[in-house]
Amino acid sequence: MPSKTLALLESIIKAGHSNAPADRDAERRAQAEQAAMYQPFPGVRDEPAPTLCDGSYLMTPDGPRDDLVILYIHGGGFTSGTAGLARAVAAHLASGTRARVVLPEYRLAPEHPYPAGLDDCEEALAYAASLAPRVVVAGESAGANLATALLLRRAAAHDPAPIAGVLYGGVFDQREERYSAGSWTERADTDLFLGASDGSMSRLYLNGHPADDPLVSPLLADLTGLPPLFIQASSAERLLDDSLELAARAARAGVHVEMEIWPQMPHTWQITAGFLPEATEAAARTAAFINRVADGRIVDGTALLGGPATLEEIAQA
Repeated sequence: MPSKTLALLESIIKAGHSNAPADRDAERRAQAEQAAMYQPFPGVRDEPAPTLCDGSYLMTPDGPRDDLVILYIHGGGFTSGTAGLARAVAAHLASGTRARVVLPEYRLAPEHPYPAGLDDCEEALAYAASLAPRVVVAGESAGANLATALLLRRAAAHDPAPIAGVLYGGVFDQREERYSAGSWTERADTDLFLGASDGSMSRLYLNGHPADDPLVSPLLADLTGLPPLFIQASSAERLLDDSLELAARAARAGVHVEMEIWPQMPHTWQITAGFLPEATEAAARTAAFINRVADGRIVDGTALLGGPATLEEIAQA
């Protein structure tokens, strides 16, 4: 049964729709004001991330580990959103893993269409990799799209740094037909965030770039070689099919995939960790996945740590 807090969150979302900003600039200002309300999480320090776009953050837990860092990419339909709004979930992930979390800002459409935002995130990955040799790449919504595209880019470059991906309610197919079929139409009445969206975010982001490019529609990519993936989505959201299909295609490509479909949750409910109990639990499950990957307890085509690796070792055991 959903928590009582979910009903409160739903009422806040609905009230926000009735008082929606008049234009994109106003929306961005409102999001910045909302981000400024963040209350520091005990045991996790947030500070500006040096060298990255203005507004980027570095979240550092007490006693941080030096072998692992998380790169978390915020959503916002490629046209809005801010790293500051992701500090709550980032703080929970930092606390649950003892890893630093890099929250990058990136250039937004329509002023800066593809590939500007992805290029910025790749620079942020390089910064994250300077902090620790292993990187978990995470994101929500449009940020999950950028996270997956980033994993594809780095896999093609044979970069060993990314060891896992965490994807919350991602946009994985930006072809026009996606916005007229499946869960996008079937969940229009239950998706409190995206119910009124018409897919224009993709048109602004692409700015004429082919929507069948795998780096903007990862469902069309060869996913072979990607690191283990942890995917969470809501059965009530319009992007449900994107997550279901990505998980299936990744699994068929031999990728380790763990997927959770939560009923009744708003799109990207995870970013309300610390307020919504279901979001706090989602972050805890994510941290547990990251810890398993970091500890070598994920089956990804290599030997698990802590056991015999050859027949000779078995015979000697």
